[in-house]
Amino acid sequence: MKRNSNLLRTLSALAVIALACVGLALHTGTGTPSAWGVFDVAALCPLGAVEAALASKTVVPPMLIALAVGVVLVVLFGRAFCAWGCPIPLLRRIFGLKEPKRTRRRSDALDLPASQRGGVADSRNWVLGGALLSTAVFGFPVFCLICPVGLTFATLIAVWRLFQFNEVALSLLVFPAILVLEVVVLRKWCSRFCPLGALLSLVARLNRTFRPVSNEAACLRSSKGEPCHQCAEVCPEGIDLHDASVSAPLNECTKCRACADACPMHAVTFPFLATRGDRDKAAGGTAEAGEDERVLE
Repeated sequence: MKRNSNLLRTLSALAVIALACVGLALHTGTGTPSAWGVFDVAALCPLGAVEAALASKTVVPPMLIALAVGVVLVVLFGRAFCAWGCPIPLLRRIFGLKEPKRTRRRSDALDLPASQRGGVADSRNWVLGGALLSTAVFGFPVFCLICPVGLTFATLIAVWRLFQFNEVALSLLVFPAILVLEVVVLRKWCSRFCPLGALLSLVARLNRTFRPVSNEAACLRSSKGEPCHQCAEVCPEGIDLHDASVSAPLNECTKCRACADACPMHAVTFPFLATRGDRDKAAGGTAEAGEDERVLE
């Protein structure tokens, strides 16, 4: 039976929302993805932590610890939050909106070499810079006002307070309106504008675990020369494990497993840490493939 991670990603995002609801109902103080907490241990959104430090012009040890926790999670799991925890893909699936594929962002009209993609030409990095600069200038985390992750949970909290305390607030209209604008109108928010995604991608350059590996001996395209491009066609981040010249770098991988689901030969796997044997299989023992693997880094 064909493997499918789409249901698992949906359940994972729903579990994150459910955990936030449990925290609201039982007053556990666990918080939301913007700031998770268990007793005195907290994990802030990495971008929120940086913005808070810039806004207050103060760095305190708990903030550094929270930021370090977030960085460690990204180094270990890469951009997995974007596929497995962020509510935006879930909202798109609920409203029947297709996930816009990040097709030509990797080179766009600039036709950049693969080694430069995801760098200065990435519009998300410019938005990230603008978010940090505006925070430093105005002394307030400006992006937090329009962050779709924060808006989702702020709307959830507003609805919760409406039913629990009969509290009617303007946020019941404003927050959902901004969220709909970002999800429905700005369809390429994640690939073009999201500064959180940009920051996660930059930190994910250090990620070496759970990265996709293609067994070239099993791959139809590599072993039999068949024109199979299913893994590349379904990847929302524009990653092609077989052609680095048109591929986004691997730090863009969200571990969504869409490529593994689509491969008819089950040649794509996500090992905890690729062994030398895995790399040899992926490289196919050729210098050209090995060079492609280095470019994808």
